[in-house]
Amino acid sequence: MKLFACVLGSLFALPSLFNVAQAKTSMDSILESQAIPCSSELRDLATATLKENPHRMLPYVSKSDDVHLFNALAVTTYRDRQSHVTFHGVKNIEGGCDTSVTESYILQTSCADARHEAFSKWDFEGKLNEHTYVLKSKKVIGKQAFLTEQFSNFCLVTTRQVISN
Repeated sequence: MKLFACVLGSLFALPSLFNVAQAKTSMDSILESQAIPCSSELRDLATATLKENPHRMLPYVSKSDDVHLFNALAVTTYRDRQSHVTFHGVKNIEGGCDTSVTESYILQTSCADARHEAFSKWDFEGKLNEHTYVLKSKKVIGKQAFLTEQFSNFCLVTTRQVISN
């Protein structure tokens, strides 16, 4: 009987464990302290992008209470690099929210190697100029990558995802 009560108690506690699984980001703190349009969409986007990686975020603060466009820049640390991540959110004419996230970082390899190793499953869309390749994600709708050669042994990578609702 004690075993049954223990198992039953564990089952009731299980849903609360799932709520803990979603990591809080700096976006949560910003949205708790300000009335921002598209707050739930921005919170979801930040959680998906930043995950549990250490980061700091700085929102653009307007003196006006009438904020139409939200913008914040985060610096994120991964085990092998740091990156800049910019978040945007704006209410569209239909009352929905359009959001975007842009991330930039340097890889210590050529863009040809980066394309082969990290972006091999992305579609080639074209070139912006002689040094910048544009790729399109096959997995994530609206996500692109821009690979720009830097001094022949570094690659500036910028990814962009636009979500229209």
